[in-house]
Amino acid sequence: MKKREKIILVLAISALIYGAFDYFILSSGKNEIIGPETENQFSNFIEKINTTLANLNIIEKKKANADYLISMIESEWKNDPFPKIEKLSKKNQGSSIDKESSIDKEMEGLIYSGFIKLGNKMLAVIDGMEYTTGEHIKDSGYKIIQITPESVFINNNLNKKIILYLKEG
Repeated sequence: MKKREKIILVLAISALIYGAFDYFILSSGKNEIIGPETENQFSNFIEKINTTLANLNIIEKKKANADYLISMIESEWKNDPFPKIEKLSKKNQGSSIDKESSIDKEMEGLIYSGFIKLGNKMLAVIDGMEYTTGEHIKDSGYKIIQITPESVFINNNLNKKIILYLKEG
C-alpha cells in the first residue's frame, strides 16, 4: 500500500471508532426528558392527523359508492364546460316541424350537428364540416348568416332565409 492509502485508511478507521464511541458510550448516559408542553403539542399534532385521515377515509368510502358518484355527475357544475342548450317546448316543436317541411329537397341533406365556440368566434358543424359566419356550405349555394347554439341561419341562392336546428344524437 502506498503512503497516501494508509493515511486515508487510518482516518476512516479513526472516524469509525469515534462514531461508535459517541453513539454507544457518550449518548447512553443521557436520558432526554420531554416536557409536558412539547408532549401536548405532539399529541395535538397526532390528533389533527387522525381527524384528517378519518375525513379522507369518509371521502374514500363515498367515492366507492356508485350512488354518490352518479349524484355528483347529475349535480350542477360550478364551471360547466358545456353551454346550456334549452330543449324546444311542445309549441315550438310543432312549428319547427312545419318549418322543416318547407325546406327545399337539397336542404334535407344538411344536418346541423353541433357547434364550436372559440372565444368570440362560433363554428357550426354541418354535415361533419366546420363553417363560420359568411362562409358558403360546400357543394351548395347556401351562405351562413348567423350561428347560435340552437340553430344556424342560412340564405339560399334566392335570398330565402332558412333555419337549421341542432340535431343531437
